Amino acid sequence: MEALVLSTGVVALAEMGDKTQLLALLLAVRLRRPLPIVAGILVATLANHALAAAVGAWLAALAAPSTLA
Repeated sequence: MEALVLSTGVVALAEMGDKTQLLALLLAVRLRRPLPIVAGILVATLANHALAAAVGAWLAALAAPSTLA
């Protein structure tokens, strides 16, 4: 669990100036409804990561084990 928390923290720090984060902050301040904005970003991020994982697993299943080594 410690590795997960540490890696998540490092990635969060590395992404501090990301355009997506700046856009989310701008929308939350301008529209004064941060909860729906943050929830939408969370759902979109989870969907994006799930799709990437599914495609990666599918591609790994297509490749021979010797190719992956």
